[in-house]
Amino acid sequence: MSQKHLSSRSREAAERARELLLRPEFTAVGAAIVVVAVFSYMTPLFWTIPTLASISSVAAELGIVSIGMTILLIAGHFDLSVGAILGLASFFVVTLMNDFGLSPILTIVLAVVGATLLGLINGILQTRTGIHSFIITLGTSLVYRGMLLAFTGGFPKAVEMPRGVSNIIAGPMLYGGMRMSLVWFVLITALATVLLLRTRLGNWIQAVGQNPKAAHNLGVNVTRTTVIAFMLSGGLAGIVGVMQVARFASVDAMRGTGIELQAVAVSVIGGTLLSGGYGSAIGAMMGAIVLASIQTGLVLVSAPGFLYTTIMGVIVVGAVLVNNWFSSLVSRIAPMTGEDTEGDPAQRVSAVPDGKGPPQAREEGATIFRGALSVKREVQR
Repeated sequence: MSQKHLSSRSREAAERARELLLRPEFTAVGAAIVVVAVFSYMTPLFWTIPTLASISSVAAELGIVSIGMTILLIAGHFDLSVGAILGLASFFVVTLMNDFGLSPILTIVLAVVGATLLGLINGILQTRTGIHSFIITLGTSLVYRGMLLAFTGGFPKAVEMPRGVSNIIAGPMLYGGMRMSLVWFVLITALATVLLLRTRLGNWIQAVGQNPKAAHNLGVNVTRTTVIAFMLSGGLAGIVGVMQVARFASVDAMRGTGIELQAVAVSVIGGTLLSGGYGSAIGAMMGAIVLASIQTGLVLVSAPGFLYTTIMGVIVVGAVLVNNWFSSLVSRIAPMTGEDTEGDPAQRVSAVPDGKGPPQAREEGATIFRGALSVKREVQR
């Protein structure tokens, strides 16, 4: 084998390593390793099957909501109403089964559809008014939570869900009592990853988050893409609402409270930029595992309850700082190959437009979008 061939192989391997280090989920993987190592040292109970089952249950529900939040953050928006949407989805299940006598399967479908429609409302309000999604979803969160409080009267409402259905949704049917929600979590993570990396919609979501004007000039329907992102966020929150009814067989006015901030924290730990255009569903999965491990580990070591929120805040800030510093450090290393590691920009851009817009605008948008693609993997300051 020639020296030139060996040198080429070495450069390619180095470039692959560089790209791996620039992946958004790299920081979350590092955080997970540190958290697991710390609690494994502090208590021998951490690696027991019951503990792992508890971590997987918490991570699955938080992670599914966080994946919806991650998709929306990549598109450049927030959704502070996911907790209230989760609660309303739980209420839909209880009410449709108790008051209308619908079958569990039909009830579940309608509850998820209802949650998706609540996300649709968020998306329409944001795109029609132009008000920042933080304010829009803050307002709708209060409205949805008020609706849940009014519907429940402030008291819990119970429901009898068939054992077989509840087990398939979130029952302890896996090894060691782990819940089926873990299976749905892995499946949704895989689907979201394919969506973001292998579909035109995923390309549009990232384009809108990076530069809405450039995306529009290239023919991307920015309004439709934004609305779809909000609908995905609402729908995934609705799925978790169904899971919690399957677990607890009830709903109350405070169901889902606070999960929206945890979801943002998970997304940030997973490497998603709050500025949009950059993130990963796998990173959200790892971020959820980090927070679930912390929550369970603190219980095992009998730590005060307030430490969870304190540590969560420290980790969020630390994750952003480490991600920025490390990515900036790695990005200074010049690419090891003579080829564009992102692929042919013309090919990537050609997958975006629908042939709409005047040629001059499309050319301008292509220029801007190529610039965005060239720094897609670089964490912005």
